[in-house]
Amino acid sequence: MFRPAVFILFLLLNLFVYVVLRRAVVVWVRNQQHQRLALNVLCLSIVLINIPLGTFFLRESHLILRQVPPILLRIFFYPSTAWLATILCFFLLAAPPTMIWAVVRGLLFVGRTIATQLRESRAAAAPPAVAASGPALTRRTFLTSSAGLLIPGIYGVAAYGVYGNLDELDVSKEQATPIPYLPRSLEGLTIVQLSDLHVGPYIREKDLKYLVSRTNELRPDLVVLTGDILDWSLESLPDAVRGLSGIQSSLGVFAVLGNHDIYSDRYSFSSEHRGGVNIVNGLESIGIRTLRNQVIHLGSGQDRLALMGLDWLGGTPGGRNFYNYQQARTQQQLALMDEQAGPETPRVLLAHHPDTFTDAIPFGIGLTLAGHTHGGGQVILGVVNGVPLGPGVFRFKYLSGLYQEQGCSLYVNRGIGYLGIPIRINCPPEISHFKLVSSPAVSSPTRESEPRA
Repeated sequence: MFRPAVFILFLLLNLFVYVVLRRAVVVWVRNQQHQRLALNVLCLSIVLINIPLGTFFLRESHLILRQVPPILLRIFFYPSTAWLATILCFFLLAAPPTMIWAVVRGLLFVGRTIATQLRESRAAAAPPAVAASGPALTRRTFLTSSAGLLIPGIYGVAAYGVYGNLDELDVSKEQATPIPYLPRSLEGLTIVQLSDLHVGPYIREKDLKYLVSRTNELRPDLVVLTGDILDWSLESLPDAVRGLSGIQSSLGVFAVLGNHDIYSDRYSFSSEHRGGVNIVNGLESIGIRTLRNQVIHLGSGQDRLALMGLDWLGGTPGGRNFYNYQQARTQQQLALMDEQAGPETPRVLLAHHPDTFTDAIPFGIGLTLAGHTHGGGQVILGVVNGVPLGPGVFRFKYLSGLYQEQGCSLYVNRGIGYLGIPIRINCPPEISHFKLVSSPAVSSPTRESEPRA
């Protein structure tokens, strides 16, 4: 079934870009015969490059694309996804100045109309000015037509972002992370975090095996997966299970579910949970334990660490997927897990949504590991005061990297896979790496926030 609103927006974006490109052709190609040929090629090219994108407007497009061999995805589909990224970026860049230009043109038209009437009343007998002959390229037409020349450049950047792969995987430097009440015996414990794998059409078994090999090179004590293991379909679970089967760590591998896991497996049920049961069973078959509002203790007695796993508590596909709709349930579950963890126990929380950190601070949770934001939206235009400028900046409080408040830390992993189209610009996939160190217990500290991208 087509998604009408998105499809109509997509057509309008293509029309907007076509008009800009057509103007560039008309201005810059002066020979009439060559101009007609260039316009025909332009129309045909836009039609052909948009044909593969039709699958994106089918609700079950992930099932179609999963059947396409990766080599054919790269040849036939990736050029089109680069085009989709191009028209979106161009619209964001061009829409504001276009609106300003339209307003200025309107004001100038009104002004010229008034001025013309005044001149006609004063100099009706004056001879008319001689119009310039020929299609001269004025400064105004040069500026307005040059906008079309930006599009090939944007497409080149988008194609680079699309064809980038896990070879550009960013393994972050090991970060010393203070944990309140951490016993001396657990000093130096290392954790590797993976997030947002989105196993599906674009991330498959081969990609996961490479990811696992890079993870094992770090020789971690603990490996955690912070949600969105699958993209949209439970049919991708075998790829995920086979690809992740080789992860090695001395204290085990643990996971929590994200919103896409529930979307992929929303019809499975158990006595305690609705959705995600098949994914949990699949991960368990290769030794990965999923924590669903659970606490486990690593170590024993006073030499132990409470690992807390928060299940995804948000909405259903197509629903309002914002943190405030799950915040009350999150606070309730954190309170229950706080009792299970025990007093003066060092704690690490796994939670898919980074805004959980706000509610984790009152419980003195030393480190919260999250994902979900894809580094701020996969396409980052730059970083200002530690804030990545991308689509996610309007939606998430915590976007990417390390945040510290009131003696507690949050790390938001940029993820491995893709949300929507397979593109990352200035936002490479990431393995994050931590070493736990002791810190004073949290006791009525002042609020300080130091975000880093």
